[in-house]
Amino acid sequence: MSAAPTTSTSPEEIAVGEGPARQVEDALAETAALLGYEILLVEWAGTGRGRILRIYLDHPDGVTLDDCTRMGRVLSDALDAAEADPAQPALAALLGQPYNLEVSSPGIDRPLVKRSHFSRFVGHRAVIRTERPVIVGANQRTFHGTIVAADEDPAHPDDDRQGIVVLRDQDSGDEHRLPIAAIRRANLVYEG
Repeated sequence: MSAAPTTSTSPEEIAVGEGPARQVEDALAETAALLGYEILLVEWAGTGRGRILRIYLDHPDGVTLDDCTRMGRVLSDALDAAEADPAQPALAALLGQPYNLEVSSPGIDRPLVKRSHFSRFVGHRAVIRTERPVIVGANQRTFHGTIVAADEDPAHPDDDRQGIVVLRDQDSGDEHRLPIAAIRRANLVYEG
């Protein structure tokens, strides 16, 4: 077994590796769903023996520390099975190197990844960081504001990872249309 389950409830600023993260999410999504959980976000952090695989889960009743501990064991077993699957050599190579597994609740600054996540929190404040500048003539990559809408991509209406997030800037009131595919990291802002 390559993973040692741990728990965490505080999201950190870590770049999301879409390829490797997506492979892991695809391998675990069905297992999580069977137990009533949604995988919100999968992140790889660190290198070598210090690699961390962090999985954020959501559940209609919320996610407790006990849930994280229990699901850490379940997801660790599912990852071991995926690593042994000869039909998935790329995933086996990814999981064959040492890593630590962390299973976390979304926390108060919940990550937003899919169009449905943004739609659920229309009217709430968020911070969105993009991979590259997305506004013509500006170098801005970090946006603070209120989610106004999450529009589907007409070319991919059924793909929850495609679309446009409309964010109203908290200072200027300008509305920015941010392609979901260009978003590096998005989180709700705690308004307590």
